Amino acid sequence: MARVLITGGLGFIGSNLAQALVARGDQVTILDAMIEPMGFNLANIEEIRDSVRLLVGDIRNPDDCMEAVMDQDTIYNCAGQVSHIDSMTDPWTDIDINIRGNLTLLEACRKVNDRARIIYAGTRGQIGKVVRQPCDETHPDSPTDIYGVDKWAGEKYHLIYHTSHGMKTCSLRINNCYGPRHQMKHGKYGIMNYFVRLVFLDQPIKVFSPGTQLRDYNYVDDVVQAMLLANSGKADGEIFLLGSGQPISLADMAAAVVAAGKEFGFNARFEMVPWPVERKSIEVGDFFVSFEKFTRTFGWKPSTPLPEGLRKTFQFYQERRDKYIV
Repeated sequence: MARVLITGGLGFIGSNLAQALVARGDQVTILDAMIEPMGFNLANIEEIRDSVRLLVGDIRNPDDCMEAVMDQDTIYNCAGQVSHIDSMTDPWTDIDINIRGNLTLLEACRKVNDRARIIYAGTRGQIGKVVRQPCDETHPDSPTDIYGVDKWAGEKYHLIYHTSHGMKTCSLRINNCYGPRHQMKHGKYGIMNYFVRLVFLDQPIKVFSPGTQLRDYNYVDDVVQAMLLANSGKADGEIFLLGSGQPISLADMAAAVVAAGKEFGFNARFEMVPWPVERKSIEVGDFFVSFEKFTRTFGWKPSTPLPEGLRKTFQFYQERRDKYIV
């Protein structure tokens, strides 16, 4: 039985990770600030509520971090502000959480538990516009928004604590993850799950014309499996990209959501609309990655095709509509 801390553990990826860790018998602590409207949901852990220790606390608070990291074997650092748009309209909050918060957590570990392995939940947004496809870990980073810059800085701090303090840190750059337990009230934190919500509400999906930009999409269970594998000395000091190997246009992704919705009896549809100025200014165009480095290191490959992942996603929300949709 390992002792594991998940920061942001009431959010999307953190809560799915908590479910997997509890299922295998680990002793799980969740640290979450429960800040509206950043995606936390107590329904995300209702099946395991009696099996986890929940600390309501903020990674920006040194005392909260000290209490949470003490004696942990592994720390999955999933806490953060994750809206590209909000980072541009309120950069100071993004800096406060994604930079100061990460440094506060790392300093707490350095002072009271420098033996813990820390897996940082990075993002494709750290890379920005690509100059070659598929993108890999050697690609230059040039973020297009404040969120990408601050997440990039958070990753660099984790790696500095490895090289300077000998701490066991690594970063997984996660790429368009979707599936159960995602916040669905708006599209700021993940567009595919927001599309699923629109289907449930019988509202048209709006795709910015012409919707030809290519993206990778990973089902959350595949991402969780990768994070579990990264709890290894082979990951220390490393950056890894995760992807699907199946890039798809935004329009075709919307069509796949429509098709999945129709399997569940919804009158799903999508339409093309003009680009909003605030979106177009930070759009990166085509973006898909090579995950060969992670496969070579850990043998991981995504195992959930998009149609299967969407069916599982619709089934989850169909059964819990009152907790996520309304």
